[in-house]
Amino acid sequence: MVLAVDIGNSNICIGGLVGESHREVLFTTRMVTRPRCTGDEYAAELKFLLGRLRVDCSACEGVIVCSVVPSLTAPLADACRRLTGKEALIVSCALDTGLTFRVDEPWRVGRDRIADAAAAAALYPLPCMTVDLGTATTYNVLSAQREFLGGFIVPGVQTSLRAISAGTAQLPPIAPEPPSNLIGRNTVEALNNGAMFGTAAMLDGLAERVEAQLGAPLTVIATGGLAPYIMPCCRRKIIYDSDLLFKGLALLWERNQDHLT
Repeated sequence: MVLAVDIGNSNICIGGLVGESHREVLFTTRMVTRPRCTGDEYAAELKFLLGRLRVDCSACEGVIVCSVVPSLTAPLADACRRLTGKEALIVSCALDTGLTFRVDEPWRVGRDRIADAAAAAALYPLPCMTVDLGTATTYNVLSAQREFLGGFIVPGVQTSLRAISAGTAQLPPIAPEPPSNLIGRNTVEALNNGAMFGTAAMLDGLAERVEAQLGAPLTVIATGGLAPYIMPCCRRKIIYDSDLLFKGLALLWERNQDHLT
């Protein structure tokens, strides 16, 4: 088993990758991202969570860490080393990703975007666009030649809803949910449907424009917890892959494990 850690802005997701080429996700768990936590604190919390899942840390073949919170990369890698005895492989554009980066500053590309893109290029027809609906909604565009062309970054659905609630006097905080109809008939529905259908319309519109620019049919893959809510609101076909990022981490581990020897 390979232990995969995805450090996001809101949550840290941990997965166990097993099977052929470690493509099967045996388990997932998560903890809240707390930038001020130390390696000791994260080691204790990680040990508790994995203990509840009866994970034998000593049996881990390796560790891979993907982080968009630079200050937590070293503490989490250290916590994993203490539990497994393995040095963590840190995701970056310098790894063998199977991609060619056609962007101005490849080293600034979010590590989660690299993992999503690596998985999409290996598993789905190209050209393609990935959509990861997290704290930020991130889009990656990949050419038919496995080139990472760039993409789009916009505030996530929940981030936008929190911002509009905090910045207005009469709009309440809400949790997004699947809409039952298009037009909101009250304030809560108007907020929810605006977020759901607005995100879907943006996804459809961006996909249409990218497809026109590339001049070829575009595969669109969505991931993230809100993707199943958004997809029914879309007009075009969207493939849902809940484990896209973990599949990317498995692929990156397989291609780069020799870097740790």
